[in-house]
Amino acid sequence: MEAKFIEKKDIVITIPKNIKWDEYQKELDRAKDWSHIMNYKVTNFPTNAGIGNKCYLCYNHHIIGWMKIVGFDEKEFKCDTTGKKWKGKFIQRSGPFHKIDPIIPMEGFRGFRYI
Repeated sequence: MEAKFIEKKDIVITIPKNIKWDEYQKELDRAKDWSHIMNYKVTNFPTNAGIGNKCYLCYNHHIIGWMKIVGFDEKEFKCDTTGKKWKGKFIQRSGPFHKIDPIIPMEGFRGFRYI
C-alpha cells in the first residue's frame, strides 16, 4: 500500500466586528517578534492545516493579510490585552503580520475556512 501525501492548506479567520483595528494592531505589534502568541478560538481544529501554514485575516469584509500558524492548543487562560477569560480550542499565531495588496473581498464568518 502506497502512502499518500496530504498537502496542508492555509486558512482564513474573521476578526469580529466589535474589535477595533487600533486595539487589534496592539496585539499584532506584540506578536511581530515572535515573543507573543495570538489565540483564535475554534470549535474544532483544522485537519488540513498545520504549523507553518498561513492564517489569513478577514476584517471589515476583506482579507487583509496573514500570519504564520505556530500551534494548536486546548487550554484555559486570561487574555493579557482584554483581561477576558477564555477556555477551549485555539489556533495560535505569531510573527509579523503581512499585509496583502490588493485586499480581497470576503464576507465574515465564524470559525475558519480553508483557502
